[in-house]
Amino acid sequence: MRARYLSYLTLSLLILAACSPDTEKPAAQVAAAPSHVPTQTDVARFLAEGSEPTLQALRPLDFWLQYKMMQANGIEQALGGETQTIAALKALGDAYERMLRSTEADLPKMIPAAFTGEGMSSGLAGMGMGAFTGLITGGLMSSAINSMSDADLAKLVKEGPIKFDNQSGNAALQFGEDGSLTQSLAFEVNEHGLNGQVKMKIHMDACPDTEGKVTVNLDVDSAMSVSGKPGTGGHVHTQFSYERYLDDDAHLISGNDGGASNMRIQIGGAENFQHQQVEITTGHERSGKEIFIHHDESGLSIFHPEEVKRIQEMIGAAELLNTLVAEVMLRGMGSSTGSPWEGGRCVRLDVTSDPGKRKGIRPNTAFDIDAKPRTKADGAPTRGTVTATLSGDSALQPASGKVPADAKYQYAGPDKKDQTASIKFEARSKRGVGKAMLAFDTKKGGYRIVGGQNDFKADAIICSIDGPFNIPSGVGIVMHMSPSGEQGGSWTQTGNAAGVIWSGGGNYTLTLDAGGNGTLKATGTSIIATPLGKFSDSAEPTFRVSPASGEDCQH
Repeated sequence: MRARYLSYLTLSLLILAACSPDTEKPAAQVAAAPSHVPTQTDVARFLAEGSEPTLQALRPLDFWLQYKMMQANGIEQALGGETQTIAALKALGDAYERMLRSTEADLPKMIPAAFTGEGMSSGLAGMGMGAFTGLITGGLMSSAINSMSDADLAKLVKEGPIKFDNQSGNAALQFGEDGSLTQSLAFEVNEHGLNGQVKMKIHMDACPDTEGKVTVNLDVDSAMSVSGKPGTGGHVHTQFSYERYLDDDAHLISGNDGGASNMRIQIGGAENFQHQQVEITTGHERSGKEIFIHHDESGLSIFHPEEVKRIQEMIGAAELLNTLVAEVMLRGMGSSTGSPWEGGRCVRLDVTSDPGKRKGIRPNTAFDIDAKPRTKADGAPTRGTVTATLSGDSALQPASGKVPADAKYQYAGPDKKDQTASIKFEARSKRGVGKAMLAFDTKKGGYRIVGGQNDFKADAIICSIDGPFNIPSGVGIVMHMSPSGEQGGSWTQTGNAAGVIWSGGGNYTLTLDAGGNGTLKATGTSIIATPLGKFSDSAEPTFRVSPASGEDCQH
């Protein structure tokens, strides 16, 4: 895979060279460059190799940029020359790596990392630190988040950032209710006469926007200065952004149209308080067109003519490796639910039926069903399509295939008693995936009603709530319910408890979900008659309603 990307870079440079008038070749003789967007196969191979090859590939550029900055800003001279500067830079990189691994001690590791960059054998700097953090926490934590229930994630969000602090630095992980991840790290080390400070921030979207785009941002700012010499120092600041796009089926688009990347490198600093900087931008547009911009310099030049090709290759390779890191973060590592947008984190599918009652129905009951996918973020329609799959009897129309959202279906329920059926719905769009299910049966089932108020406590099986039914208490008092529709009706009360006669009444509301679970709330007045007279009080008993098994109501 690495060879593939290096071959791609070489080919790109050859194509650029071929565009001059003297060497231009017919289009048919120029091989098409492979896509800059990693495939699932690329990601699988990348994960199998572990983090080490990526760190090895990023280290040369990281350390070369750091060294060039040190040369330009007088740090090399202040340290006493090239040998001392390389030794100090290696010590700083090793200290960064130790600090980073210490910060991540409570999170799973992929494999140990080492460094080989132009004669060095360890340490992390710049983009390598961002890649390491993205792989360790971004990929693994996104998998863990994707596997959480909405309730567990909401609890995690409410508890606030997960923080790690020690005397040299700090780190924080912040999750969004949609599964997005924001991570920050900052620490400081002093080695071989150098003071080094690093700040990193990583953000990963979980839910696509209206264009189907999700983004990963990796920002690394590495600064250093000569201890005891104010006014001499510098920084290398890397900002990497990776955009990925979904199609109307909520799948990541393959090929060049599936993504875009942008990596901006700023090198700056001061020598004797004189500011200087240079900026480079590289990446790929969504069309696949390469980006390489050498921005205007301000008192600093690290590009000698003989080094231009090499720096282009190094930066290009780093940009492509960063796309792989970002791709791993988006896809997650080891997640059974896939990405957040695949697991239903981003889209809710509102499915309703008319009539609303679906348990204990009469055979051949006809239903009109609406399936409306909405984004969880703002409730906006997702468009896309809905697919419905019937298990059991009797007939669903449309019976198969994709139906444009918002989707409408007609369903004829089971045509015999004691039968069950269910319909699974799945909505897909560039906003993600939403899932729902409706269950139906013609069983002679019922409902369990539990609850009450004060001395009125009930725990009863009610075989039908379509017509009048009673809710008895354990002390001889009964509420008589008279439905006026599926959502409620009126009630009266009778009973004799320890010589006290009960009466009164009012109205009630019944709210049930698709599974038959819900709440019955009554309001009204309770009247009691005692030898001392009649007394009245407000009555507001509340009951929890849940389905009872078919055996409870067999006749």
